[in-house]
Amino acid sequence: MSYSVRFYLRYHTYYGQDLYLLGNLPALGNEVPLHARRMQWGNEEWWYTDIQLTPGGAFTLRYQYLLKEGEEAVYEGAVREFVFIPGEHPDIVFIDSWNDAYRPENAWLTAPFSRVFYKRPAAAIAAVLTATHIFRVQAPLLTAGKTVCLLGSDQPMGNWNTGKPLLLQYDEQGWFSIALDLSGVTAPVYYKYGIYDLERQQFVQYETGSNRELHTTAVAGRQVILHDGFLRVVHTPWKGAGVAVPVFSLRSPEGFGTGEFADLPALAQWAQHKGLQLIQLLPVNDTIQTGTWKDSYPYAAISSFALHPQYIRLQDVGSLPAQHPLQRQFDRLRQWLNEKETVDYEEVMSFKLAYLRALFEAEGNRLQTAEYRQWLGANEHWLLPYAVYCFLRDRYGTGDFTLWPEYNVYDYTAVKYLAETDKNAAAAVQYHFFVQYHLHRQLVAASTAVHSYNVVLKGDIPIGVARHSADTWMNPDHYHLDMQAGAPPDSFTSEGQNWGFPTYNWKRMMENGLQWWQQRLRHMSVYFDAFRIDHILGFFRIWQIPREAIQGILGYFHPAVPVTPEEIHRRGIHFDESRYCLPYITDAILGELLGNYAGMMKEQLMHPLPDGRYQLLPAYSTQRKIEESALPEAVKTILYTLIADVLFIKVTDAGKALYHPRYDMAATRSFAALDANSREALSALYHDYFYLRQESCWRREALDKLPLIKRATHMLICGEDLGMVPACVPGVMQAQGILSLEIERMPKSGDALFADISKAPYLSVLTPSTHDMSTLRGWWKENASVSRKYYQQQLQHTGPAPATATPELIREIISRHMAAPAMWRIFQVQDLLAAEAPESNRHPDVERINIPAVASYYWRYRIPRNLADR
Repeated sequence: MSYSVRFYLRYHTYYGQDLYLLGNLPALGNEVPLHARRMQWGNEEWWYTDIQLTPGGAFTLRYQYLLKEGEEAVYEGAVREFVFIPGEHPDIVFIDSWNDAYRPENAWLTAPFSRVFYKRPAAAIAAVLTATHIFRVQAPLLTAGKTVCLLGSDQPMGNWNTGKPLLLQYDEQGWFSIALDLSGVTAPVYYKYGIYDLERQQFVQYETGSNRELHTTAVAGRQVILHDGFLRVVHTPWKGAGVAVPVFSLRSPEGFGTGEFADLPALAQWAQHKGLQLIQLLPVNDTIQTGTWKDSYPYAAISSFALHPQYIRLQDVGSLPAQHPLQRQFDRLRQWLNEKETVDYEEVMSFKLAYLRALFEAEGNRLQTAEYRQWLGANEHWLLPYAVYCFLRDRYGTGDFTLWPEYNVYDYTAVKYLAETDKNAAAAVQYHFFVQYHLHRQLVAASTAVHSYNVVLKGDIPIGVARHSADTWMNPDHYHLDMQAGAPPDSFTSEGQNWGFPTYNWKRMMENGLQWWQQRLRHMSVYFDAFRIDHILGFFRIWQIPREAIQGILGYFHPAVPVTPEEIHRRGIHFDESRYCLPYITDAILGELLGNYAGMMKEQLMHPLPDGRYQLLPAYSTQRKIEESALPEAVKTILYTLIADVLFIKVTDAGKALYHPRYDMAATRSFAALDANSREALSALYHDYFYLRQESCWRREALDKLPLIKRATHMLICGEDLGMVPACVPGVMQAQGILSLEIERMPKSGDALFADISKAPYLSVLTPSTHDMSTLRGWWKENASVSRKYYQQQLQHTGPAPATATPELIREIISRHMAAPAMWRIFQVQDLLAAEAPESNRHPDVERINIPAVASYYWRYRIPRNLADR
């Protein structure tokens, strides 16, 4: 049966604005914004569009409106879903109202609230096939025991009788709905929603505001669906608190020297006891590249879908015969690893992988269940390439697929053929399926158990993927593999950060509506209710570092409006590319940095230029070449400094030379050697480049990407927006309803030493520290002057500040965060434990999870004892 479907949207537009409809049908763009359907203007209040639909059976329609003005698109707050069930109405009419994304009600509709805090059973809507009108409204934060009711001006709507209001049912899509037959009722119909107490069997209240009006009467063969937005009631803003902890940091007698997914329910029980509603984790994806402790870095996943075997509980998978060598040492080795203060990553992984392989060889053939086959079919799009990638990584001894003698260019047909015909490959692939399936089952079980304590799970989406990963192998055109992502210099490091990830080819990814991102997030939503976007600034622009550089300071923003030679000349600067783009090396500088070795270094590594400067020989002309050379480390460090002493980063695009000012240009020796006029002109250019000219470009980039990220799932989205934050970022995040991250000791504006957390935005996450920072105990000892000012200015205490952050002091800081207006406040587990009592003989430094200034850091912190014992 074919349906004629019309969409009406009430929205007052201005000249130059157009409305579009995006959905999961070809006529609505198949979820690709570039192909969204342009609507027609009806009058000053209404837009509409018509499509034909032939579902052939029950079908869930997903759609969302977006407003375009010029090159910018604004998406409404949420995706609507409606289940088409073939019935007797060939004409379907949707009457919708615009939903602003910034409304807090949209955050209350996300998974933490609908799946956990305000979970309610869904019911089928009676008479939905025969009704002329279906009324739908959303009511977040409506407590259990209450429902939405409907009252109206005509007999089918109860004639305003509060004694017998029409009760709405909660449906699978998260709406309160009712289906009515309004045949014979004349327009207009006036109505209102209200709240009804199911336990007391009585009407509680009407919604606020004027009556709603219905002007679309019943017509034979037509069904009208009214999406009436939110129930109009006044809410006290919901506030919650949580604990942040890496899974590997958990400790239990059942674990194997590291935290495991199976430890999460005990953590949730502890969190519930402490009055917390959320557990925030670091990324849990597979990072195995080198087989060493360097793989402990959780932000370099070799697959954005595969889970890390580190977190599997071996005994929940199975056990080996008692006389098996691995089984004989199981308990003794587990006890030894569990007694260690930190994670011994290499020892843990060596045993776990060996044990898992032995289990697979003994029991893998028992896995062919209906549940397993269903999971395999739903995940094959990532699972097969990942498993073959792991097989080839192990066969050739490297995860760098460019070095593989075969299969270095991904081809699905060839990969599938290998997995089916090569005996060793087939066994390895089935083994990796086996491990991933059990990891999946254990994390699902943990997530379900966590929910039973009225606690939600928040995951972490890294901004990048490992350069040598299944993701980059499969889709190299999705990445700029000749570039590296990082960050400019900040309080963590004066050389900037180089994360080593390739940057994204967003233009290519946008061609299919960020399908990879949407798949990634939908996969994540199986386990998590909320997620943190690591470095959300990367969706506005990324700090892109050429592959030949080691230090982040040699990067530049991408995308960005670059500087041209013509612009430099217009500013009165005599532009000499050699002088401005090559390292500024002189006798004086070499003498300063190398002392008595300056002459030898000049002779071996450099050649003179006509203007008295020196240029490094081709073999040492980049930081990457120097890193790979046999030079002493001390010399390498000095040469890195010399190479970074430039004024501009030169980029060639389509054969044209473009230039980006080097970050912190004024701190270079090259800048200091210029005349006063040149320095003044360059400073003005620098300010324009970094703080003015890029804003509209970066705003447009984020508005193209973030709505598509948001519409992929019902998870609550929180953005980590720290660092050099463009001026457009807060406004875009607020408009999209994405929670920001607020840290009292890292204010985002002005020259203030501390942020005023009493003015934190409601749509934000407030925290005293993150995994990249020192704990409260550690911070207190870092700078006595800062601690004293905090004690006196923020805590309003008189007298000298204590030398250490005592439990009483930490509890006071936590209380201040609890009182702030932010939706969430999340505390590192170390701070919560220190609020109870500091661990004896433990220096605060051992509580650090990560030190960003250390490029190769060992992520191995463990809490000092089992939380279940507290």
